Amino acid sequence: MAEVRAATAVTAPGPLASVLTPQQLRVARHVAEGLTNREVAAVLALSHRTVDHHLRNVFAALGVRSRVQLVHALALDPRP
Repeated sequence: MAEVRAATAVTAPGPLASVLTPQQLRVARHVAEGLTNREVAAVLALSHRTVDHHLRNVFAALGVRSRVQLVHALALDPRP
């Protein structure tokens, strides 16, 4: 069980604002609220491909592999 926890642990150092760009953070927060990539695109006036790109970069920066892990990472982050 410890191996599973270690494999799914978020590896982001420090507050997310220091790891992600402001736009990436906006995209991540909308995704964590349950919006689809197309819905995020509509809210932020971006193309869905741009949202896809930001989300891939967010996942890489935080060391997460799923939207569920992203939600956990955002829940642990102290919001400014």
